[in-house]
Amino acid sequence: MSQFRISIYNLSWVHTPLLSHAKLEAPSTRALMSSTLKRVSSGERSISPPPSKRNKVAGSSSSSVVNNFFKPVSQKERQPGSVEFHVVQDSVLVAHHDDAHKLQRNRPVKIAAFDFDDTLIATKSGNRFAKGSDDWKWWHHSVPTKLKQLHGDGYCIVVLSNQGGISLRSDSKTAKGDMKSLANFKGKVTQVLNSLNLPISVYAATGQDIYRKPRGGMWDQLLKDYGLSDEGDVEHETTLFVGDAAGREGDKKKGVKKDHSCSDRDFAVNVGIPFMTPEEFFLNEPEKPFKRRFDPNNYLDLVLESTTDVMPNESFTKNHDVELVLFCGSPGAGKSTFYWQIMQPLQYERVNQDSLKTRDKCMKVATQLIEDQKSVVVDNTNADTETRAAWVGLAKRLGVPVRLVHFTAPAELCEHNDTVRAMNGTLMNPESRTMLPKMAFTGFASRYREPKISEGFEDITSVDFKFEGSAEQRKTWRKFWLS
Repeated sequence: MSQFRISIYNLSWVHTPLLSHAKLEAPSTRALMSSTLKRVSSGERSISPPPSKRNKVAGSSSSSVVNNFFKPVSQKERQPGSVEFHVVQDSVLVAHHDDAHKLQRNRPVKIAAFDFDDTLIATKSGNRFAKGSDDWKWWHHSVPTKLKQLHGDGYCIVVLSNQGGISLRSDSKTAKGDMKSLANFKGKVTQVLNSLNLPISVYAATGQDIYRKPRGGMWDQLLKDYGLSDEGDVEHETTLFVGDAAGREGDKKKGVKKDHSCSDRDFAVNVGIPFMTPEEFFLNEPEKPFKRRFDPNNYLDLVLESTTDVMPNESFTKNHDVELVLFCGSPGAGKSTFYWQIMQPLQYERVNQDSLKTRDKCMKVATQLIEDQKSVVVDNTNADTETRAAWVGLAKRLGVPVRLVHFTAPAELCEHNDTVRAMNGTLMNPESRTMLPKMAFTGFASRYREPKISEGFEDITSVDFKFEGSAEQRKTWRKFWLS
């Protein structure tokens, strides 16, 4: 059995220090909170009491509003601002309190970004998901105080939250339950922002797209809304992101639950800012061990420095003038890339079920090509023994040898490749493919049976994944894309 390695289409880059493995030193809570709100009280004159005899003027102002009017500027209470909602790309719900995105700020800007659920707030009912717009409480009683201190220290405060349980669809197919969930969430956001009464923006990603953490779409939208450039306008050293999805393993003996994901920590790495958990930021607890679901950097070749490594043509040879070659591998394993880089130059024709839709059509086209004395590659997953047996039978009927190329990339690497490809346009997606659903990968895994020579193949060539591409492509590929 021959063996070699395969790269993803048009990919390769130079090894650079791994950001994901570098310890990002987050500023301590004490350091962030060191500056205090200063009151401007000098130079203000006292107001003489009104004359003892004055006609009473009817009005609707309460005594608290009147008292606030006569207070020195430094002592005035902030009046509640408005909360405005809008939707971006039918995917992100955005709420701005007090025109937070329009305030003039000194550059570079310090940003304090937070996850929402289980970071700033928790459910009052104790349920995992809120029962309604009123089912919330502060995650810890110190949350409002520390957010106000951050505001006083000149921080721009934002909330970046994944909210896959709500829908922003406005068509007639939208279920009543979706509309209720959206209304409840908007009501809860309004209550939280009004309670804080600070200029804060909330971004809620509702889809499985570029905006969902750990992907950086919400960060990019935030910078756009605030008129900021990521280069020069943001003070990355003091900016931070606080979230509970940190990849912590938990402790059953102590009743500590395992984090549901590592998406918040990975998001911070993707956008290049320090990260802290709510326990570290609000409670000054020490950092705890964590484990990522998937780290693409583990699949980078750290030995080769060249960005122009090209797979040699002799990695796969054509043994016969006319032959049938089956691919076997998960979606995202590099099958199509292998065809275009290796097989097509060797004059193999491609049969692909994504294009032809059914196996019967694939077999009909393959039969015609072989009868025309052309070699054929079947670029499908061919996961199970029964599917492969049908192709082996066709080869025998047509009197041609049948071979197999086995793509060995594990499931999460394939899912990562598919997501990177779908979300990065012409940079990584020359065939303009859309992102596959999770079931495409789980379905392959459930049907997969390792191919054997005994099934009737002349030989089996094993292909391991290897990333190759430009420096720009490598920078994109090595980010965290799986939520």
